[in-house]
Amino acid sequence: MHTGVTARPLIYAVVSVLACLSGACGSTVATSTGPSPAKCAVTLAAPGSPVSSSADTTTVGITTQPECAWSASSDAPWITGLTPSSGQGSAQLQMQIAANPAATARQGDIVVNSERARIRQDAAPCAFELSATEQTIPAAGGTGRITVTATAGCAWSAQADAAWVVLTGGATGTGTGNVTFTIASNSGTRTRAASIVVAGQTVRVTQQANVPIPPPTSTVCSVTVSPKGVSLSALGTNSSSISVTAESSCEWSASTDSTWISLTGRTSGTGNGTVTFGVASNTGPARSGTLTIAGQTVTVNQAAAAACTYSLSSTTLSVAAGGGATGPVTVTTAAECTWTATSSVLWLSITAGASGTGNGTVSINAAANTGAARTGSLTVANQTVTVNQAAPPCAYSVTPMTVSIGAAGGTGTPISVSTGSGCTWTATTSAGWITILTGGTGTSNGSVTYSVQANTGSARSGMMTVAGQSVTISQNAPCTYGISPMNDTVDKGGSTGTGSGTTQSGCTWTAMSNASWITITSGSGGTGNGTVSFTVAPNTTGNQRNGTLTIAGKTFTLTEKK
Repeated sequence: MHTGVTARPLIYAVVSVLACLSGACGSTVATSTGPSPAKCAVTLAAPGSPVSSSADTTTVGITTQPECAWSASSDAPWITGLTPSSGQGSAQLQMQIAANPAATARQGDIVVNSERARIRQDAAPCAFELSATEQTIPAAGGTGRITVTATAGCAWSAQADAAWVVLTGGATGTGTGNVTFTIASNSGTRTRAASIVVAGQTVRVTQQANVPIPPPTSTVCSVTVSPKGVSLSALGTNSSSISVTAESSCEWSASTDSTWISLTGRTSGTGNGTVTFGVASNTGPARSGTLTIAGQTVTVNQAAAAACTYSLSSTTLSVAAGGGATGPVTVTTAAECTWTATSSVLWLSITAGASGTGNGTVSINAAANTGAARTGSLTVANQTVTVNQAAPPCAYSVTPMTVSIGAAGGTGTPISVSTGSGCTWTATTSAGWITILTGGTGTSNGSVTYSVQANTGSARSGMMTVAGQSVTISQNAPCTYGISPMNDTVDKGGSTGTGSGTTQSGCTWTAMSNASWITITSGSGGTGNGTVSFTVAPNTTGNQRNGTLTIAGKTFTLTEKK
């Protein structure tokens, strides 16, 4: 009869080998050859239609192989803010298009490597503004001027509908200019009117009637004109005035012989009154002209055009990672000097003060920063304003937080560190049996590799501190094995049996037969405690047989009964 062997569990240590996260499990050096120029050909997709004449953004599609690098530039100063300016593989290239100040369409190229994409922009729409829509001329005749303010490149013309209105200048023009005219004396006794059509707009010209001057009375008119002299800046004005003080029955008139001075209000009156006039901006040297009011001369002096200089309150600004309003930047310059402000990056926007004349303020807003610290720039009055934005606070993610390793030691599962670009971290350990191999310090994402010495004692646990977080390293004790009983007897006629062994959880083992007449039917290997089943073939030789099994390195003896 065969007696079965009762098993006790086998124990072993499991070395959990996890997939390497965010990095290789070991150090490998690879040498590669860059893609050929032919393979890295770049195809550009420009916008199908022109962008609008106002400030706008547009994109150019870049198509190339994923491993192919490229860089982009603009050959037109009105195409700026290329984002990104370089990259690898296919991408969408975004850019800013400045407003077109002219009435003619324009085009420029985006250059990516050696390829070009044509960007077209519509012409600015023509707009015209007149300095006055009504003018009154005395019966004696005189001169007048109409200032046309127009978009650059926009053509216009002027035409009078009466023979007594003669255009002396500005019958045609392009952009901003002046229409000057003379009025013959009115010999009639009725007021007469005519129209001058300038850039499609009508200016009404009224000339007073030739009213006979009544014979002098005993009243002697005393008229005072104030001031007798006016000084104006090169910028000019439309609203300067001269006061007339006279008795209620005293008549007076006003006129000018200077083409750059225009009467914008009353040109005659009785008693007290006001004469208003405009002066065109001066683009040349200082000049003087005159008004004649009630027979008295008023001198108008205008300063020469200034050479514009600009001063900024700051050329360097700092903004927090969260973004928001920054600045403002104050522009200081002469009253007639114009300026503009533009941004060269998408994350900086101008919320007020994109253009101005004379002193002004530029208000700026920055978008929130989700990456590394960055620098952008603005162009204000042709000067560069640098804006520095901080990176957001660093946050760290460490995986795995626990690692188990076998008693034999060796290299453990790498510890992966995930954090923002530019964020620094360190890795340390206080356990003498743990050695950090790589990743003792790092910036941005990275990993820590380490080795564990073989364990000759009981199970143990140690700590690593990675990016300020604790990672637990557990190591099992060495494996020991036992089987019980160590032997058994079997019948000659054949039989079945089992054998069992014990070891620590996680320890592996195998079982094999050392005799041809003993066959293992289950349990040829396992982890931890286990049982081995076997069969014994009938003995046909008549001789007593002895055989063995090797279980977990231990010998299990089978003796055949006599």
